[in-house]
Amino acid sequence: MANVPAPSRSLLFLLVALTALGEVSTQLIIPGLGDIEQALAAPAGSALMALSAFVAAFGLGQLLFGPLSDRIGRRPVLIGGLVLYVLATFSMLLVNDIGQFIAARVLQGLGACAALVLARTVVRDVWQAEAGPALALTMIGMLYAIVVAPMIGGLLIKLLGWHAPIVVALIIGSVVLVLAVLFFRESNHCLDPTAGHWRTLGGHYLDLLKGRQYRAYAVALACTYGAMFSVIAGSSAVFINLLGFSSLEYGINFGVIVSMLIVGSTYTRRNIMRLGPQRIVAMGVTLVAIGGVSAVLIYELFGLSVLGLDIPVALVTLGGGLVLPGSVTGAVMPNAHRAGLAAGLMGFSQMFGATCSGLLLSHLRDGSATPMIVIEASFAVSAFVAFHLLRQRPVKGLSYT
Repeated sequence: MANVPAPSRSLLFLLVALTALGEVSTQLIIPGLGDIEQALAAPAGSALMALSAFVAAFGLGQLLFGPLSDRIGRRPVLIGGLVLYVLATFSMLLVNDIGQFIAARVLQGLGACAALVLARTVVRDVWQAEAGPALALTMIGMLYAIVVAPMIGGLLIKLLGWHAPIVVALIIGSVVLVLAVLFFRESNHCLDPTAGHWRTLGGHYLDLLKGRQYRAYAVALACTYGAMFSVIAGSSAVFINLLGFSSLEYGINFGVIVSMLIVGSTYTRRNIMRLGPQRIVAMGVTLVAIGGVSAVLIYELFGLSVLGLDIPVALVTLGGGLVLPGSVTGAVMPNAHRAGLAAGLMGFSQMFGATCSGLLLSHLRDGSATPMIVIEASFAVSAFVAFHLLRQRPVKGLSYT
């Protein structure tokens, strides 16, 4: 359609930034969770609730914003979400207790989720049949945030205190908002007036979930990200409190081990058109399961060690680099007529896995590394088993089934 933005590097750069925004918001503050609890006189472990609250809002919001963008357009939903993100992030600098901090994180999560679901939807609008590699490339932005942001956050916290990473997130969000206002043009010119209506929304989601392959991708994504999130949320306490790392050392170590996400996502971008999403995801959940199981075995046989955590986590994140972009591509590509709906439900699935993982970790935490390792392994094995039970057998010549 003539009025749809043409594929371009500048648009792709904006979509990469939008995809990364949610992870930037979380990864920057993870090295300082203990500092936040101390500064706000909060009980130990309460900062984990702020992480879980963020991902819960991040997931639930996508169920609304995705189909809403099918109804009223991508641009107004994106701009509104980014404004909410900036205001919520600013309010995090003014809080006086952990309750206010959690409330601000909920609003921040709602704003950030609009950025993610709209980025995935716009890729489908603009790149159309060639959206697979572009989706994988935008995912790399999110993965770079997971790798780099903890290092930056650890350094900022060490030098300037726990407010500094929030200020950086505020600056990034403001810049992205300005770029979106100035340069993003509407990509949905086939508005569906029935999309996003509360009376029919549930039925539309159920219709999506009737597809066996969609369910396979959604569950694989939820369980894979649940395995990853147990490490994202729990590793700072393990490395800093039990292994004696500083916040900066933790950030560097965490960034190095999860850099395998970028390796996996780069492989996905280069090969997804040739192999298809189903084969990519099957390879990914296998790596995730191997990493999760090996973490438990190493911990039980040799006890807690840096390498005993780093190597299995690297395998899980390598697999995650295949599963995350592969599952989103496989779920969204066949649903061009309801791309916002499909992307929103996949985003919810991803955050649902993270929320369950975070709540379990918060409930089971006992001062040891055991809860984090066991939760990671449980989600990792579940991803492998569920995907292979639900997936359709490959049909020769079909790449997105």
